[in-house]
Amino acid sequence: MSSSVHVDAPVKRAWNLIADASHWPDWSEVCIEVWDVPDQLHWRVGDTFGFRLKMANRNVPFNVTISRFETGTIIQWKSTKFSVTAVRSIVVTEEDKGCWITDSKHFTSSVLPIRVAYPKRLIRRMTESWLVELKRESESIS
Repeated sequence: MSSSVHVDAPVKRAWNLIADASHWPDWSEVCIEVWDVPDQLHWRVGDTFGFRLKMANRNVPFNVTISRFETGTIIQWKSTKFSVTAVRSIVVTEEDKGCWITDSKHFTSSVLPIRVAYPKRLIRRMTESWLVELKRESESIS
């Protein structure tokens, strides 16, 4: 599953908001808490951190491990919850007037049907809300 948004702001501005995970709850209604996040300038593959998301009126915690990181371009992490392994990639692509941000998620489980633990409609709604909030915050910074 993948969703994208065009942001009328420089890549650096949008990227700094993404990479500064400790402040996600300041501008996102989807993400309500973050803990043990690495310094935004020093993310490395293997780093771990956690966050709590509002999912279907519940506050659900996730602990993730960074699996890929390229400053200004991509951050990817993995987590396993309810026997479901999720891989999330956030990619920022520069464009003449701003940038595109693409948030992709891939779920696998040998035990539980994905649609039970992570209904597609719910995940898409959360992803698109987060992207709209990121766009609004990126474009509001002067």
